[in-house]
Amino acid sequence: MDHRDSGAVGRAETKAAREAERSEAAAAVWADVERERRARDERTARLRAQRLAREAAKAE
Repeated sequence: MDHRDSGAVGRAETKAAREAERSEAAAAVWADVERERRARDERTARLRAQRLAREAAKAE
């Protein structure tokens, strides 16, 4: 009976380790998504400012 119990414990530990790895991978992916979103937003703001400056210069 102890053998079955240790097998169940081993499977539970393996499952917990897999879930932890998945969680870490998901966190890394979300960090990448967030980093890309911030970069896109910064590019958009920079390009918008350049466009507005060009339009203001033309209007003068």
